[in-house]
Amino acid sequence: MNFRTNTIFGIMLAIIGIAVMPDIARGDILLLKRDNNLPMINGLELQFGGILRPQYRNKMGPSDNHTFMQRGYDSGSYIHTSVDYYLNDDVHLLGYYEVGFDMFNELGSGSHYDHQKDTTFKRKLYAGVASNTYGTLTYGQQNSVYYSVIGAKTDIWDNDMHGQGSNNGINGNYDGSYRGKNLLKYTGDIGPVTLNLSWSAPVDDFYIKSDNVRYQRKSGGAIGADYHVAGDLTLSAAYSYTRANIVSRKYDRAANDSAGYSQQMTGIAVQWKPDNWVLAASGGLFKDFIPRHGQRVPDNYFEGTAPGWEYLAGYTFQLKNAVFKSFKPYVAGDGMRWDNYQTNHTYLGLATVLPFGFQIDLERTFSNTSDHQPDENWVRLWYKF
Repeated sequence: MNFRTNTIFGIMLAIIGIAVMPDIARGDILLLKRDNNLPMINGLELQFGGILRPQYRNKMGPSDNHTFMQRGYDSGSYIHTSVDYYLNDDVHLLGYYEVGFDMFNELGSGSHYDHQKDTTFKRKLYAGVASNTYGTLTYGQQNSVYYSVIGAKTDIWDNDMHGQGSNNGINGNYDGSYRGKNLLKYTGDIGPVTLNLSWSAPVDDFYIKSDNVRYQRKSGGAIGADYHVAGDLTLSAAYSYTRANIVSRKYDRAANDSAGYSQQMTGIAVQWKPDNWVLAASGGLFKDFIPRHGQRVPDNYFEGTAPGWEYLAGYTFQLKNAVFKSFKPYVAGDGMRWDNYQTNHTYLGLATVLPFGFQIDLERTFSNTSDHQPDENWVRLWYKF
């Protein structure tokens, strides 16, 4: 194994060692605590954590037979570290880095991952300054305003995000709708309202699609707000604007093989968590944002306007015994419409929290789409450390 594989494998062995220890409250590992009485770094705090997420996915019918997904694959494992340096009790500097990796690739299990995709990649990398009084200002690759305010409210089951812009654009990292690059973001509280503002700096490189086009994000901005009506009820709204170009890979100015777009996302959401319930719903309108199926012409590449929605209702039964901590059965759904295409999904699931930081999700997807997508079964194991 190479150095990177040895490193990840060592981390996994350490995690297994922690897992067999007596059950403790799970969360990030505090590597260095503030007020440590060390010269020059008394205000420094370091934390480390992550998630392992092996998963099994099976589409009904023969289309998914003998694929790596049926053998078990990685559905989004990552490790992260955060750095905080406290200047005083009100203001501190911060940094955050999160890298995703494919655990089966690191272990050399070639039949359990897609060899055409990156198996180690940056998910987030940002730095900034935070104040209890004035809010937080950060710059780098981080969650967009739209995702933070709208998308995250319903990004709480397994096969989700099909009804929101953050998962349906050309690429959430490049168009800035999910984990946007070169993003300047402010978050602050004004009474019961949490205000979110952002500006997207231009991205110099192109995102190259396999269907013969290149996408380049110019600049943009977003505004969003969470209104905390009560401790368990939040109403949210957000608007995002992005200037972008679509360019043919066979670019010829005389042939008009490029087009500019003003991409817009407008959304509302509600999340209510009374007692053991979680109820959430969101809806959005996405203008010049969703790529047309099979379209390769730059000036007709995106759908005009596409509405989408998501919802979930779940109830957690607290057990806290030696075998199970809780069960959460839930029902969820999503949908999206544009021109001659529509999707509808309904989900039935059960999330089971186990001791030692483990969780198992069981989920069934019922599909009703224009392209006749099959129903699916999902099984996901989490380990949080």
